[in-house]
Amino acid sequence: MNKSDLIAKMTERLSGDHTTAVAAVNGVLEEIEGSVARGERVSLSGFGTFDRRERAPRTGRNPRTGETIRVGASVVPVFRAGTGFKTLLTRADGVAMSPGSAAVEGGGAKAKGKKSQAAASGSPAETVVVAANAAADGRKKAGKKARDQAGEKGGKGARKAAKSKAGKKAAKGLR
Repeated sequence: MNKSDLIAKMTERLSGDHTTAVAAVNGVLEEIEGSVARGERVSLSGFGTFDRRERAPRTGRNPRTGETIRVGASVVPVFRAGTGFKTLLTRADGVAMSPGSAAVEGGGAKAKGKKSQAAASGSPAETVVVAANAAADGRKKAGKKARDQAGEKGGKGARKAAKSKAGKKAAKGLR
């Protein structure tokens, strides 16, 4: 959706008054822009917060030539979604689901841990996050086990070996 689509939707809501819809959309956007430019935080309850963030000067690299360049200080706008907006995005099949809920079909037992709850909810995105976290945990545990067996305190060679073993174990467990 772009600005003209938003204006068209607002025109429908305002019983076909296009002029009022244009004024409303432009007015809201101008007020948000002006407030953030002045350094004020704009907080819309349930929707989110518009703010500005100041970035310090830093050194960067020209990707074409590889030479080091100086990037000056800058100010950028920032938006953080509110709880109501986040909840709206996590709805599945018209049923609101909170991030920690365990919606298990068929009335099965509730999952106990956070990772188990996310996996039980059935969302593909949550399942991917859970799988990635499980793989990372597996690598950590496998690395510790490999160091213990080798009698080392974690030299570079032991870490490399542990990572490759753990990676294979984690990948096998995800199939």
